[in-house]
Amino acid sequence: MIGTFGRLPEIEEELNKLLEQTSHDLSRLPKPPSSEPLGEMLRLIGSFVHSIERLVDGSPDDNGLMQTLRGPHSEFKKAIRRTAPDFRPLPRPLFVDKSIILAPPSFLVDEETGWQDQSKGTSRAIYVEDVMKRANS
Repeated sequence: MIGTFGRLPEIEEELNKLLEQTSHDLSRLPKPPSSEPLGEMLRLIGSFVHSIERLVDGSPDDNGLMQTLRGPHSEFKKAIRRTAPDFRPLPRPLFVDKSIILAPPSFLVDEETGWQDQSKGTSRAIYVEDVMKRANS
């Protein structure tokens, strides 16, 4: 019997390790089924909606959804605007005077337009008489 009592600290240590392992295993088990499944589903949906709202609203770091999409959106916007015709609501000039540059219309102040590129020439410009010719033909 003395040998059994001498081994008591080892048995206690082994028992504590097994209790810790059991507690760890129990903590990894999923939650038991809810007694109110409708409430549980609403909670899960609310949590999902909240996480999507955080993604869409953006985050301060560079990995946020809005920050990630900002660059491609800007490039796409510029590409679409480059396809717009260079319409000049004026009669065609008889000669090209590169010193005359029209001011952009006030309603286009915040827009990226081709008005800044007027000095590049008028080869793509569409003037009022061009529109009238197309309309009459």
